[in-house]
Amino acid sequence: MSSSEIKIMRLATGEELICDTISEKTSSRGIVYTVKDIAILIPTESNSLGLAPFVPYSKASTKGIEIAEKDVMFVTDPVDDLKAQYQNMFSKVMTPNQKIVTS
Repeated sequence: MSSSEIKIMRLATGEELICDTISEKTSSRGIVYTVKDIAILIPTESNSLGLAPFVPYSKASTKGIEIAEKDVMFVTDPVDDLKAQYQNMFSKVMTPNQKIVTS
């Protein structure tokens, strides 16, 4: 895994996270992923997905957390629309809609 990739992780507990995967390293706990800007994927009634901050009462999102590979069921790439929604959620810069305004 190259440095800083947006990935979906399904944890052994059933939660699905979308996050910026900073690194993957081997430690005494085995392979460990370091992730930041973490959101949990929440299915909505309208058959779509919502994003909510993961442990918003902590500094996990900005400082990052480590997740052991043994606690991860799979890692995959998000579809483009979900990736764009995620990037908008964690963007430090507000971007305008892609509509052209003419006078």
